[in-house]
Amino acid sequence: MPNEKPYHERAVEALAPQYETQEEMIIRLIEAHKQNIDDITVGQRYYNQRNDVLKIAPKKDADGQVDNEKPNWHITTNFHQNLVDQKVGYTVGNPVTLSHKDDKVVQQLQQVFNNRWDSKLVDILTAASNKGVEWLQPYIDEQGEFKLFRVPAEQAIPIWTDKEREELQAFIRYYKLNDEEKVEYWTNTDVTYYVMEDSQLIPDYYHGENNVQGHFSNGNWGKVPFIPFKNNPEETSDIHMYKTIIDAIDKRLSDTQNMFDESAELIYILQGYEGEDLKEFMNNLKYYKAINVDSEGGVDTIQVEVPVTSTKEYLEMMRSYLMEFGQAVDFQTDKFGSSPSGIALKFLYGNLDLKANKLRNKTHVAIQELLEFVIQHFKINADVKDVEVVFNYNRMMNELEQSQIGAQSQYLSKETLVTNHPWVKDPQAEIERIDAEQLELNAQLPSIEDGVEDANQSEDNKPE
Repeated sequence: MPNEKPYHERAVEALAPQYETQEEMIIRLIEAHKQNIDDITVGQRYYNQRNDVLKIAPKKDADGQVDNEKPNWHITTNFHQNLVDQKVGYTVGNPVTLSHKDDKVVQQLQQVFNNRWDSKLVDILTAASNKGVEWLQPYIDEQGEFKLFRVPAEQAIPIWTDKEREELQAFIRYYKLNDEEKVEYWTNTDVTYYVMEDSQLIPDYYHGENNVQGHFSNGNWGKVPFIPFKNNPEETSDIHMYKTIIDAIDKRLSDTQNMFDESAELIYILQGYEGEDLKEFMNNLKYYKAINVDSEGGVDTIQVEVPVTSTKEYLEMMRSYLMEFGQAVDFQTDKFGSSPSGIALKFLYGNLDLKANKLRNKTHVAIQELLEFVIQHFKINADVKDVEVVFNYNRMMNELEQSQIGAQSQYLSKETLVTNHPWVKDPQAEIERIDAEQLELNAQLPSIEDGVEDANQSEDNKPE
């Protein structure tokens, strides 16, 4: 074309960096994020027992119309919920304990890491197991109190500084509130509030005249205040490990129930039927208990047989695959007897340990990040690396065997023995009780000074 730019000019323009505004970047990332929301939430959907089997279309008749008389079961199983609850309960069912050489530091940390935190952590890791990652935002409320807010993964769009996904450069929160699309853009110093209208961002003045504010009223954290609780290094949901197996089980159960319902009915074989179509035949049979056939005609029937044995074997096989691929503990197994030893239990929990350890490692990093915010806000005289984070796995154990090991372990510290004793649920509280009992016992025993005084009095009372 005569007015077209020369090739070399077009090539230079194509290679030149394409700059975009902050708002354009946010809109682009939000549109990309929307495409992934179904993948992010599929695990949560299965956890709530909204399995894909519910989407199976109803049966249709020969004319292509929905046949409401046809059995159409949609049986869902809660295998995913069971496996997630097993892993999370195993990992943090017993509260995660924090310890430090200075008891005062522990008491200060307990302002945040209390019973309410233990419950919140279970909810966060359950969501992380369903979605691959869940986010936690530390913030300061209007009264100056330190608070924690859980941000669902479907609302979170992190912007990382590197491919390792370890440090945040910025964070976008996108959510709907009262039919409005709200957008928050967080950096290490401030947050910008927007409302999205017609795919455009406009300032959200609900937060004041200035839609750009600090993290809290009198300052900022100095870093992006969002903490990822990752399910595993890949940040993927557990559901992808075994979703197809659950779908196959749901479908087989539904089909089998349909066959059971249909087995009560008969299949009719017609010979010499004089009617127009099968609908007329069924209507005549239903209302008149009779049908018209020619001189050589007749009706035979076949009873539907349900393959119960093969179905049972198939479901048992699929359940076994589910336990293996889902890295779960199958408590229905009879391989280890009624009272397995410690070695047998280690084998039983082997797969679950592999899966739980990934969650534990990522959770340990997240708790350390949270500790940085807590120490900063409460001005605690401690370093994060000096706070020990201990996960107390909720593993079934042979209590007699475990107690005997503890009783024979005379060279271990009191803290180690108490932490690993099967009857102890709160090691720190148990140690405090032991120390209190020891102090009370010492108070009841005669002191050395009392013994010396008694001896001196005995010498003075001797006859000369």
